[in-house]
Amino acid sequence: MSILKFAALAFASIIAAPSVVEAQIRITNVSVLDVENGEFLPNRTVMIVDGMIAAVAPSDEEPPGADAQLIDGTGKFLIPGLIDMHVHTDRSALPLFLEHGVTTVRDMGTHFAPLEAGSGGQLQLRSDVARGIVAGPELFLSLRILDGIERDRWLMHFAHADTPEEGAALVDQVADAGGDFIKIYTDLDPDVFHAIATRARARNLPMVGHVPGRVGYAQAAEMDLATAEHLRGFFIDASSEEDRWRDMYELAALSGDASQTYALANGRLLEIAATYDHEKAAALFSLLRDNEVGIVPTLVVLDDPRWRYPSAQPDPALVARLSEIYSNIVTPSDDPRGPFATVTDGLAAHLRQRQLVGDMHRAGVAILVGTDASNPFVLPGISLHEELAQLVRAGLTNAEVLRAATITNARYLDADNRIGSIAVGKEADLVLLRNNPLVDIAATRDIDAVLFDGEVVQFESDGAQGGQSAPQ
Repeated sequence: MSILKFAALAFASIIAAPSVVEAQIRITNVSVLDVENGEFLPNRTVMIVDGMIAAVAPSDEEPPGADAQLIDGTGKFLIPGLIDMHVHTDRSALPLFLEHGVTTVRDMGTHFAPLEAGSGGQLQLRSDVARGIVAGPELFLSLRILDGIERDRWLMHFAHADTPEEGAALVDQVADAGGDFIKIYTDLDPDVFHAIATRARARNLPMVGHVPGRVGYAQAAEMDLATAEHLRGFFIDASSEEDRWRDMYELAALSGDASQTYALANGRLLEIAATYDHEKAAALFSLLRDNEVGIVPTLVVLDDPRWRYPSAQPDPALVARLSEIYSNIVTPSDDPRGPFATVTDGLAAHLRQRQLVGDMHRAGVAILVGTDASNPFVLPGISLHEELAQLVRAGLTNAEVLRAATITNARYLDADNRIGSIAVGKEADLVLLRNNPLVDIAATRDIDAVLFDGEVVQFESDGAQGGQSAPQ
């Protein structure tokens, strides 16, 4: 079999694909996570043949095969590969995901991504990963971000739609190019949104993204929104003064300046949240639950360390491995997470959003795991582990968080038949941990080995699990 060797702090992001003979790996005497039931099954042997899980059995029932590579799992814990449902990535970032056990990502719109296969965009990158030319996780792609306001402040591939016809045509464009889903954004006109939703349904593509402020969560859920990102605008929908805030949002959107809608929905979040109506919120929770809308709160991107530590900087060793476009996509002076008047306000807004996630979860709304990697301090791979910790603080149990980051995320990718759990017939995307994450969720960071497509990813030093240099 082939073994991809990644240096811990510096290596090329393009690795030639080695020849592969049918590979056999046995992981013996390991505790295997049953993600559905939230428990580890002790003393198991996992047999991997040609990239697929061929057997999961008690270790004393099935002796190792003579030709298999053996991995001793004694005292260790095997979980499915982790899935990040919200990233903006490029070629330079991909190895970092694998280093941190993230074997699948959903790219929600990225930089300079031409639609033509073979032109160097995300379609080519997805193909290169699938063929083993590039080291990185499996990619699910949006290719475009559909919005109603022209945007030039971020280096992402936004597509602008003024009319329902333009919106439907953009859906066809993404579908014809091979996109996996339709990504919508903040400032779509309601009529354009409905045209996009209708065409996405006809093209059998999930619709995901920001809930447009002039549409709201109720209409979006009824129009088959699959996942909603960042909790954006929910406090307006749940406000006792919804009409007032909705009118203000309409005026901000009609200005044609995207920063005005951000300043309202984000910068005045605490003021809006002060008018929170629990009965309205409960009704929205029920609607989201009944329509199976998944919520991707991305709490880690809402918890900017600069609110607490103004001089904080990302780990320079990790940033140095990322392309300039990736690491600088949103700079401190051009950051949509605020603005907040004070550090105290920024932290209070984050805590209020975290409380909202707990309320949603207790109401039965599906909470998914995503990070919005590419924003300041939200670095590829390591940020997913930080998001897991945030969700535990929000009120999910360790078992619920692990289920969300694996099989639940996989279901919302319509890929749970092949990834997301450790079962016979599924792809061998696996993470071997040194400690039990059901006891301490931080154990997901303590990685002993990663397997992707049944191949072992080895690190040449122990620095691969690096994080942020900001005080914690």
